[in-house]
Amino acid sequence: MGALLAVGAAVKAEDKVTDGALAEIIDKKKPVRATPLTPPGSHSYENFSRRCVSCQLCVSNCPNGVLRPSVDAATFMLPEMSYEHGYCRPECNNCSSVCPAGAIEPIDIADKSSIQIGHAVWIKENCIAATDGVSCGNCARHCPVGAITMISMNPDDETSPKVPAVNTERCIGCGACENLCPVRPFSAIYVEGHKHHRTV
Repeated sequence: MGALLAVGAAVKAEDKVTDGALAEIIDKKKPVRATPLTPPGSHSYENFSRRCVSCQLCVSNCPNGVLRPSVDAATFMLPEMSYEHGYCRPECNNCSSVCPAGAIEPIDIADKSSIQIGHAVWIKENCIAATDGVSCGNCARHCPVGAITMISMNPDDETSPKVPAVNTERCIGCGACENLCPVRPFSAIYVEGHKHHRTV
């Protein structure tokens, strides 16, 4: 009898759509990016898409769920980057070490933090500072390169909620801010890709 109850509870937990406080659980959605993101070492989307053979080695070796096969008809099975499940950690270079086709060239950890694949963009209307009138700062706290600072939403009122200001020259496009933003389904900050990667 106890085993049946345990199985029933496990099945019920799988169907759970609310957290412990009965708030609805909403998954993050991928933003529409004008320029797709490609991994550090790929130089550009053009280079990446031209050389990639869709072997999926980079996907299977990405420990953070950032790389996944595209399901879009035009780019079907070409690996794509997005930050709903994780972000591109500066200390990881797995994808660059396994690519057999030169779509992602080998990079070492020391160089990775200086490669800018994109930059963060703040969306005011999504931010809880604007919607709920409270400061968050999660994006700034977790930025590994210190590219985000918090400033008053209303410069004339020091007590107004703090919002992120992005230093686009310093940002490397890792996606920590986008991934760790608590807003659902679309983050209040997301990474826009660069046509050609830069060095910061």
